[in-house]
Amino acid sequence: MSRSEPTTSPARNHALAEALAWISKFAHAWKAIEPAPHSLSIDGFIIWGPVLYEKHRNEDPVELATRLYGQSGEYSRYLYPGRPPKSNDAPLAFGPKV
Repeated sequence: MSRSEPTTSPARNHALAEALAWISKFAHAWKAIEPAPHSLSIDGFIIWGPVLYEKHRNEDPVELATRLYGQSGEYSRYLYPGRPPKSNDAPLAFGPKV
């Protein structure tokens, strides 16, 4: 690196950081509720999290996780890979079908 090159890092994308923090809080709250957390896959939150964030960004992610727990719908196959869907995995009324 030459002395003429800037030494500061690029500006942080605050919108992305905010979304990731919200999704992380939601995922941790969901995992805390889950009686079998070892069966939970982080990939599910990578897929479902942005959908939830777009619809619920102004809500508390911990309260939302508590309210939606057991209602992951189509996303349950990503949250719990290899586990057959439960009857209470009701389809959600929002988000694209994957």
